[in-house]
Amino acid sequence: MTLRLKVVDSRVGIHNAFTRMPFRFGVVTMTAAPVATLEVTVETTDGRRERGYAGDFLAYKWFDKRPEKTAADNVHDLLSAMREARAIYQQAEADTPFALWRSLHPEIERVVLETGFNRLGASFASSMVERAIIDAAGRLSGQSFHRMVHDDTLGIRPQEVLPELSSDDMLAALPETPLERVALRHTVGLVDPLSAADVEPDARIDDGFPETLEAYLHEDKLRYLKVKVSGEADKDIDRLTRIAEILRQHDRPVSISLDGNEQYRSIDGFAELMEHIRATPALADFYKAILFIEQPLTRDVAMDEVIGPEAAATIGRPLIIDEADGWTTAFHEATRLGYHGVSHKNCKGVFRSLVNSALAHRLNSQAGEQRYFLSAEDLTTLPVVPLQADLAVVATLGIPHVERNGHHYFRGLDHLPGETQEAALAAHPDLYERRAGGVSLRISEGGLQVSSLQLPGLGVGTPPSLETAIPEETWSFDMLAREDS
Repeated sequence: MTLRLKVVDSRVGIHNAFTRMPFRFGVVTMTAAPVATLEVTVETTDGRRERGYAGDFLAYKWFDKRPEKTAADNVHDLLSAMREARAIYQQAEADTPFALWRSLHPEIERVVLETGFNRLGASFASSMVERAIIDAAGRLSGQSFHRMVHDDTLGIRPQEVLPELSSDDMLAALPETPLERVALRHTVGLVDPLSAADVEPDARIDDGFPETLEAYLHEDKLRYLKVKVSGEADKDIDRLTRIAEILRQHDRPVSISLDGNEQYRSIDGFAELMEHIRATPALADFYKAILFIEQPLTRDVAMDEVIGPEAAATIGRPLIIDEADGWTTAFHEATRLGYHGVSHKNCKGVFRSLVNSALAHRLNSQAGEQRYFLSAEDLTTLPVVPLQADLAVVATLGIPHVERNGHHYFRGLDHLPGETQEAALAAHPDLYERRAGGVSLRISEGGLQVSSLQLPGLGVGTPPSLETAIPEETWSFDMLAREDS
């Protein structure tokens, strides 16, 4: 039965999270950031009420990379966009979760753009409420996300986004049963230590977790990596050569995604890096291991021109959009420019990923081969709500490996109160374990067991308590600097 409901109340709480090692991506090196949890209260047409939850890392210098914007500005804009989205949802009449998203997302985008923010930020704000409503719908219906999608509880109609699609396309693109295990694709950031030689003895973290790529490969038995490049060819070739040498010493094959992180202004410029990689003998196996390349071009030019056959041949690997996926039909438009994939991230929208999955299935059927796809990427989805909701969606989408970096740059569930950590461990003993004096992600043979996420809602067994979080109204960005000092 399709649910019809409306949002009657909402609030946001924030936890401050501090890295165990710096995380450099693109133009920023992060050492601390806030994690927001949204709680919505929904009411069905027959008067029943339930709460639903969504959470995300408020990642500065990802949604908006304009140099004139500070990190504090970025977080302020994200919280402001969420307030706009919450207000718009609370003014709407009851409808299905999908119909609410379809009718309200354009208004959210319009209002957020008027404030000077961008479409990616508007998608984030819209998606937070969307996910919280999905979670509440699952709690009301007693169904997991996977069951809600397959039983039409959410009222998803892909054809309302792209007329050439149907609900059958969406269901045909998804596995009949959700994945029970997902391989972890480990992020190799631009300043991550690669070997023990990169870590000065007096700079060791020594907190019971691996610190170098070598150690992670050995201890977690990784089979997938996501490697970031800086846009400086000589430095990139040197660093990639070092990574390739470490992989040669590893006792199992490793597949790689390469992340351009918007470091290039032209596809020909990025093709030059790939030409260097292919011309470097020490990188021959590394190149063969590359599965796809993520967002090499800045978002303002990525969708401006077709990827020419010469550049495509030089690159030799499929390209996907990530930051350029700022609006509902972006993947559809990107496929006409020569891109073959798009990243799934909950922060851009769950319904969007389901539509994109249906589109990839339809295009593959037309092409007669598996050419188009969704990858699963990370926006530092920390436990519990952001991580578990994202993995629940990945399990339904059937994506076999997912980038994860929260376990690497942050120490387990340390950003959360002890009782929240214990509740997560009790509800999801396949996903978490007790380690080094706390609770952390359980990584076995390079992957994660995710069966316990198949419960009512969007993957979160025990609802989080916002009483232990800092209310949005009293939180400020300078708290990160004060607590970190």
